[in-house]
Amino acid sequence: MHVVRTLATGGTENIVRKLLAGLDPLHFTQSVCTVVPASCELPKDTVCLGLKADQPAFLVPRFVQSFHRERPDIVHSRNWATIEAVVAARLAGVSGIVHSEHGRDLATMANQPWRRRLLRRFAYARADRLFCVSEELREHYCHQLGLKRGTFSVIPNGVDTNHFRPCPETRSQLRTRLGIGTRTIVIGTVGRLDPIKDHSTLLRATEMARQAGIDLRLIIVGDGVRRTAIEQELKNSALSRLTTLVGEVQNVADWLNSLDIFVLSSISEGMSNTLLEAMATGGAAIATAVGGNRELIENGHSGLLVPPQQPDALGRAIVELAQSNDRRKLLGNNARARIISKFSIDRMLHQYELLYSELSKPRATRLAEPARA
Repeated sequence: MHVVRTLATGGTENIVRKLLAGLDPLHFTQSVCTVVPASCELPKDTVCLGLKADQPAFLVPRFVQSFHRERPDIVHSRNWATIEAVVAARLAGVSGIVHSEHGRDLATMANQPWRRRLLRRFAYARADRLFCVSEELREHYCHQLGLKRGTFSVIPNGVDTNHFRPCPETRSQLRTRLGIGTRTIVIGTVGRLDPIKDHSTLLRATEMARQAGIDLRLIIVGDGVRRTAIEQELKNSALSRLTTLVGEVQNVADWLNSLDIFVLSSISEGMSNTLLEAMATGGAAIATAVGGNRELIENGHSGLLVPPQQPDALGRAIVELAQSNDRRKLLGNNARARIISKFSIDRMLHQYELLYSELSKPRATRLAEPARA
């Protein structure tokens, strides 16, 4: 049973859906438990605790009831929002318990309150396995909580490189539909419109590139709480007529193919699925040097890294790539090769299968065996 706050659009939710679709059904029967409902289509074996968004609640009793009713062999909870599921699973007698950390929000960027640190340590000690999606996240939580590095393993996210691949025909069709000429440089990003993604820095950097004489268009794909604020920023900017707010879409690969430069201006990242997808599509990527971005991009070889919250640095990187088609093509080719070799969906699924297969053994047997790195 996968436990997540919601199955609405998001990176962590995307990984859960990949597991639901990709793990061998002959070996694993999967279900999902969510804390709050979502308006999107849900897998048939989904149960929901039924809380309202941002409704404070002590979740352990509700999780215990759910686990007693559903009787999962393994419970896998994710992030702070579902950490109480670890304690509940132990109380409910679940044989295999795993918890993973997939990223941070603005509230968890700095040192966390001592109560939260205490609860994390309490819950982590009751999980059978812990992992993060990036080395940076592992270092962060070990440092915050005073834990040994070996407390967590790392399972990076993966991407389907057959679905996310270069497609010149799709690129041409979409740009024609948008009325974008062949000489225009299309800059874009994909992701939820959330403060952690820092779209304001992207807007200011793109305006700098426009003022430098770059013939450009900006495409922002996604939706979220910052949409109105972004619309207001654009309303007061000369960039307004050159920007398209696409909203949430299903054909992300098509939109990524339409871009000349993909930009991820986040303040923090775990391991960005959209950066993985953009690189797999063969796009030239610029990302902030935070979190898992530094593990995906080899700066200057498979993309460019810039400091977070620095529009000047991001603007210079955009201008640099906009002025050289050969440079964009080289970075894009190197990016796709790196994703295929290191971050494929098959590689990720194999690592999850090994984890779940080990946890499917009786707990007494696992405890008697020597731990595997």
